[in-house]
Amino acid sequence: MIRQVVVAGGTGEVGKQLLALLANRPEVSVRALVRRPGALPSAPNLEEILFEYEDVTAYGPAFAGPCDLLLIALGTTRAKAGSDEAFLRVDRDYPLRLISAMATLHPEGRVGLVSSVGADGGRGLYLGAKAEVEAEVQASGLAHVIVRPSMLRSKRDEFRLMELASDLLLAPGILALGRGLLPRSRGWWRWAPVHVREVALALLTSVLDLKPGEGRILEGLDLHPGPIASWGKP
Repeated sequence: MIRQVVVAGGTGEVGKQLLALLANRPEVSVRALVRRPGALPSAPNLEEILFEYEDVTAYGPAFAGPCDLLLIALGTTRAKAGSDEAFLRVDRDYPLRLISAMATLHPEGRVGLVSSVGADGGRGLYLGAKAEVEAEVQASGLAHVIVRPSMLRSKRDEFRLMELASDLLLAPGILALGRGLLPRSRGWWRWAPVHVREVALALLTSVLDLKPGEGRILEGLDLHPGPIASWGKP
């Protein structure tokens, strides 16, 4: 039974959706790691924990209390981070430290990780970082679910040109063609744009259903029940 959840990356697009889903589960207590107070909407079962990701000594205390599930939705862009090193700290180093602390203090727990399509190839700065984190989760012995979405659809406050262009110009055509001609093509849906709400729902539903030590990877059709089933937005 999942009672205590820690969320890292709750201010991101998938993270926000995860917190919204968890807010509807009053039996679950959620601790969200945040850099500043008031960063998240309030909920009766949500507690913000001020956390300094750069402080390597902070990770153990963050998991000193009970924790059944760690959800990691951390991520940035190379442009926003400002350097390769800064990008890697967010997308690789912080998740690695979180997973290590969880495995050490709560080896019976579970991890849900937001990764990326193509991480199984692991080439380049972005996918290489994702691949390293996936490998750490898989080697940790923790029960885990890894989701690998393609281009994310959302109403993001932060302007990202490629995501906006994808959502407005590419996504409708790609999804319509997939529904009409390739409704069960794993290759097509692996790369199709996906709404952040569907990613969060697939991750949370799956990770709550895990058996001890089980590992799952969700991508493509696993993340697209809405677009395949109907024309409406998720």
